[in-house]
Amino acid sequence: MQVLKPVDEYLPNLPSLKTNDRIQFTEMLLVESKLQEVLGKAEGIIKNTCLNLLNSGGKRIRPLLTVTSGMCFNRLNNNMIDAAVATELIHMASLIHDDIIDNASTRRNRPTVNSLQGNNAAVLTGDFIFAEAFNILATNQLLPCMSFLVRAIKEMCDGEVNQAAEQFNPAVTINSYFTRIAKKTGYLLSACCKSGAIAAGANDEEIYVMGEYGLHLGYAFQIIDDILDFTGSEHVTGKPVGVDIADGNITLPIILLMEDVFYADWIKNILQNRHVTANDLDNICKALIKTNSLTKAYKVADQCIDKAKSFLCPVSASKYKADLLNLTDEIRIRQS
Repeated sequence: MQVLKPVDEYLPNLPSLKTNDRIQFTEMLLVESKLQEVLGKAEGIIKNTCLNLLNSGGKRIRPLLTVTSGMCFNRLNNNMIDAAVATELIHMASLIHDDIIDNASTRRNRPTVNSLQGNNAAVLTGDFIFAEAFNILATNQLLPCMSFLVRAIKEMCDGEVNQAAEQFNPAVTINSYFTRIAKKTGYLLSACCKSGAIAAGANDEEIYVMGEYGLHLGYAFQIIDDILDFTGSEHVTGKPVGVDIADGNITLPIILLMEDVFYADWIKNILQNRHVTANDLDNICKALIKTNSLTKAYKVADQCIDKAKSFLCPVSASKYKADLLNLTDEIRIRQS
């Protein structure tokens, strides 16, 4: 198996940002406490499953974006915390349902809910978490936030359906890929940023720019994720190398590889066979290196990050704006 370098080695002069240098967001302690409180109200298997899921880790990017976006415009308040908790609950529930659809046995190197409890219990756990998210939003009269988050959920479902319909389809274009990742990732991150701004009392223009920041950050996040499918370590990412292409999911590195004249027919033939062998995967990795497709994909992610940062230009300077700008660099060089 061709061993690829970590993603940050494909471009020179990237910033070095070690894990222990990352910003510590103390506001997230309040979000974490509220998450424990909300999920602790469940009973029996659902309670144990929810708390185990919560304690299994995760980046908490969505609630972090919600709180930090809000604090660009106002001091931390209960509405920001509630909106942040709701965004993480929605994300957690969607992951449970994704694992059922994918028949996944592990996530973040831990057993999935469906592998431990079966699909029925997993579906009900995901539904319970969704219900708690909307209970928080409705009870605290965060209806504008709910509107954005409901749309994001609908788009996520549509994105998953579209991805399934396009499996092994060599006709997937960059435009259709961006439409898909907006639905799968971008709209939820956008909704998080807008929800935080709304909870802070921001005006319409401020809500708009935060949403565009989140959308383009989502593009970059998903592109990096798709690069990591080829370059990541299974021990770090929690999933086997090449699992996306093995499942027939056409991502940006593969689209760029199909644009290479020498490799186009070869990779399209593999896709049309609808079966990627271990030898195919090894050769695909070699081709991605030889054609600089990973570097090209990384540069596209970089452009999305620069675009995300540009939307923050009208936002007044503050620690929290700086945190959002720094977070983009975290995503740029993430390894999991």
